[in-house]
Amino acid sequence: MTLVKLPPELLYLILSPLNAYDLVRVRQTCKALKVMIDNSEMLQYIIDLGYFQMMPMGTSERDAPPVTCRRRLRQHDAAWQHFEYKQKCTLPSTMLGPIFEFLGGVYGSAGEDCIYFTRLPSAADSDDPHCWSHPVDATTSVDFTFCVAQDLLVVVAYSPDPRTHAYDIYLRSLTTNDPHTDAAQPTLKALDKDIIDCEIIQSTGHVNVQIMGNYVSMLLWNISVNESMVRDYMQMWDWKTKNGYQFILWFHDGINDCSFIAEDKFLVLDSRGTVEIYYIADKSKPPQCTAKLSLPSLMNHVSYTEAFTGENIIPGTMLPYSRKSYQPSCSFHPSTNDQLIAIHVSVTGKMIANTIDFHRYSFFILRSSILELESLFARSYGPPTLNGPKLLWSTWGPQHTTWFRVEKNEDWQSSLYGFRVVEPINNPSEVPREPRRLRIRDFNPHIARNYHAQDISDWRGRLVDGKLTSIIFCPFTEPLGSALPYREIVSEELFDVDDTLMDESRILLLKKDEFEELQQIDVLVF
Repeated sequence: MTLVKLPPELLYLILSPLNAYDLVRVRQTCKALKVMIDNSEMLQYIIDLGYFQMMPMGTSERDAPPVTCRRRLRQHDAAWQHFEYKQKCTLPSTMLGPIFEFLGGVYGSAGEDCIYFTRLPSAADSDDPHCWSHPVDATTSVDFTFCVAQDLLVVVAYSPDPRTHAYDIYLRSLTTNDPHTDAAQPTLKALDKDIIDCEIIQSTGHVNVQIMGNYVSMLLWNISVNESMVRDYMQMWDWKTKNGYQFILWFHDGINDCSFIAEDKFLVLDSRGTVEIYYIADKSKPPQCTAKLSLPSLMNHVSYTEAFTGENIIPGTMLPYSRKSYQPSCSFHPSTNDQLIAIHVSVTGKMIANTIDFHRYSFFILRSSILELESLFARSYGPPTLNGPKLLWSTWGPQHTTWFRVEKNEDWQSSLYGFRVVEPINNPSEVPREPRRLRIRDFNPHIARNYHAQDISDWRGRLVDGKLTSIIFCPFTEPLGSALPYREIVSEELFDVDDTLMDESRILLLKKDEFEELQQIDVLVF
């Protein structure tokens, strides 16, 4: 008996475990299978999820029939296509602290003696934001972050005994502030003197803490050790395992930023224009550098002065929610199969008449491309070494990235989530801090690839095709390229905004004063 002669119920059971890409391939094999897949709302829903690069979240999607889920998914994407937000609200003034995080639909802000949290509304939940707070010691607290899916709050504070270690990292419950029940130990010690084998002289440099699944990682800049040495470190722990995986890396040439691109891989950006990929292959050893990529070369007397990655969804954070009260309110979240990665750089140099020239640029690349480049490096050079070769920009950059120059008064670090990027835009003739329009770019390759094949009569915005170019822009000495196509829409409405944050269903509009202090946060719900 051939496959197509099986009873429809049995054939459906065979096809339903397939992902969107496999279903599309099966659909192309014969007319009978095409008809069956086209007439199945469930199989079409799987294909739609793959097309929009989304995954269902929350109980509402598990209970609704496939036809309803398909309609909700398309309505969700259409709201972003047309820049049609459903409601707007303003966060309370307690949320205007200088240190803040926006993760999992929750906004957190450090105040004088508390960390304040607000669970933001969604299109399906029009209630007022739910707020709560946890006390902290403002004299010792340095940084914080949280993972809503794991009900985890991480607070970094100066060590009470800096002779032994530099910082204490407290693992708490986000909802109750009690020690987290899954934590192997309630407090982690950062920069333990016995581990780094150095005497800590001063630990007042900048720090940044992140959560990635079972890992808590911490970047520490400008740590003074021994008599006259200044170092940058990265330390990571498996916070759920007692005496489990822990490592510390010291970067000889300094580090600008670090960002996870998979549960066991992360990017490191240094100040010399190099992107390094690290892989946690063996938990008995520190992560190993697996590839080094060069950013575009610069003219003489010009150098990279800063480089950092844009915030985006971390693959390890999209876990089953541990508390019913924290079920995600939005039905759909970006798939973790792929995502957009942003690399923001600044370049400085002496130009004509010895004037100092300063420019900022943003490069965007797909995570899947980064992982392919890791394999290309291994085939070309083998394991990387300290002063060994790098994958030249001409080999990977123009073919895999799209770049933008950041104009004066524009937000440097555009906010991104999944494949979307949002930023306020300026008319060069406009006075700074006047109301501005917002621009959304969607780099989902499926949407760009099928843009002209769809009915776009009621769409707003435009499609920008990807292309390779031989043009060289100052201060670079080689072509940059604009390989990634994207769909762009600019809002008709003007917003009082300086910076933006975003997630799967919201845009946060941050308004600052002339001293860069937060004055107001508005939330657009899509």
